[in-house]
Amino acid sequence: MRKLLVAILVLIILGVVVAACTGAVRVPILSSALGMDKAADLGGQPADAAAYAAFKKQLGIETPSAPENYTLASKHTFSGSVPLDQTVSEATVMALPEVSQPAPGISDVQIRFHDGYVETSAVVDFAPWGYPFSGPVDATWHLDVTGPQAATVHFDSLKFGAFGVPGFLQTKAEDAINGYLATRLPQVTGLDMQKITFVEGGVDYAGSVPKTYEAAPPVAGQLP
Repeated sequence: MRKLLVAILVLIILGVVVAACTGAVRVPILSSALGMDKAADLGGQPADAAAYAAFKKQLGIETPSAPENYTLASKHTFSGSVPLDQTVSEATVMALPEVSQPAPGISDVQIRFHDGYVETSAVVDFAPWGYPFSGPVDATWHLDVTGPQAATVHFDSLKFGAFGVPGFLQTKAEDAINGYLATRLPQVTGLDMQKITFVEGGVDYAGSVPKTYEAAPPVAGQLP
């Protein structure tokens, strides 16, 4: 499940960085007057901390690092393996610390699962990556599992504020994230993705996930 969150973060970051680098977006200061100070409300399920705690207890998942280390800007390491074959609710995913607590450069993360695809939104401050602007990013995407530790992402849409990112830039972002996943997923001890199917309000997962998740202190500009 946490690797899904990695995919979500990279989708958010890479899509907009590509747009900025190619000149599709050149906005030094984005104001609330333009509606650029908050993420889009996707109307999804709110985080359910009790459901997340029950999920961890059911699987025996361990998170021994300091609670504040579990962010989308913290380097993660993994060990052990536990089987997982169930539908995980959107509310449980929203309660993951990596989603529910802000990280340097990213906040207000929202995730909504639909049949076959996912909506995500967040406010991203690109200062940690060397870009003097910030604003909301919205993405719709789907995932193809191609092996136990391999998957590819495909954008259906990508927006920075009110600006739609052109298709050729979406392709560049896809190439970048899929290159990242091709390197990172095989490093995740205990990960075995037999099936990942997005359904309305959750994700149907079959396989295994790591038992122990450790996380270093967050660093601006770093990915998990």
